[in-house]
Amino acid sequence: MFGLLILSGALVGLGIALLVRAWSVPVPQLSDALNNLSGAPRRGQGLGPEPETDSWIRLAGPFGRGAAARRAAGPVALPTAELELIGWTPEGFLTRKILSALGGALFIPVVIAGAAGLAGIALPFVVPAALSLALAAAGWLLPNIVVRDEAKVAREELRRAVCSYLDLVSLRRDASEGPTQALERAADVGDGAAFQRIRGALIDARVAGGQPWDGLRSLGERTGVSELTDVADIAATAAVDGAAIVSTLRARAASLRAQLLTEDEAEANSRSEKMTLPAAVMALGYTILLGYPAFSVIAFG
Repeated sequence: MFGLLILSGALVGLGIALLVRAWSVPVPQLSDALNNLSGAPRRGQGLGPEPETDSWIRLAGPFGRGAAARRAAGPVALPTAELELIGWTPEGFLTRKILSALGGALFIPVVIAGAAGLAGIALPFVVPAALSLALAAAGWLLPNIVVRDEAKVAREELRRAVCSYLDLVSLRRDASEGPTQALERAADVGDGAAFQRIRGALIDARVAGGQPWDGLRSLGERTGVSELTDVADIAATAAVDGAAIVSTLRARAASLRAQLLTEDEAEANSRSEKMTLPAAVMALGYTILLGYPAFSVIAFG
């Protein structure tokens, strides 16, 4: 009987896993499939993390889209810059929040209450109710924490790439290339996710009939990386006024490099200070362990 129950549970779990897998298969767009066959870059190609598949949007459904629109228009806006950095859609973000809150409110308290019932412990109704509310709030906030941490890493990576990009553009300008050619050919040098973002922004600007610095400015505004806006302003000045910008680009790269180094040193110092607390606790515990026998002899004879 017990083995039959285990087998039934395994089959149910397998069915759920297959359903989730079926919903998670992305549906390719016809234009992207044709571009892949021809080798042509598609619009927005290489914008760092690929936008998440339609599975989350399908899971959100009309409710997710409507909630995203209402929340964006409400007093508390979505973290659009962070979502842009990590490639999440507003619908997927809200769906994750809803599912995390429901999982915390329903699944975990039910498991705890069932385990307590099997153990013969009668829990009052207030305990699972309070636990459900607390875990629902934690589940609702969990995606915000994940987005904040992942966006911080992606933003730092993009800023470091901009520092190298400035040097590459200045070298291209030294070779007597125009602002447009310098921006595009410098972006083709790198193959990391950050350089793919920059290259994708330039491609989008070209497809839209704009200037490459407009694409950089748009990417900087969407992601909250002001250094990209600085690059766009410098390139636009060179294109409009014909100014020599090589020294300006190198000075901006040196300034950004010094700023990043200062931030790295501050982060290292902060982590070093955090490491002192565990060491101090261990030393205190070791001291108590050694001193307790002598203290017990003195205090209790």
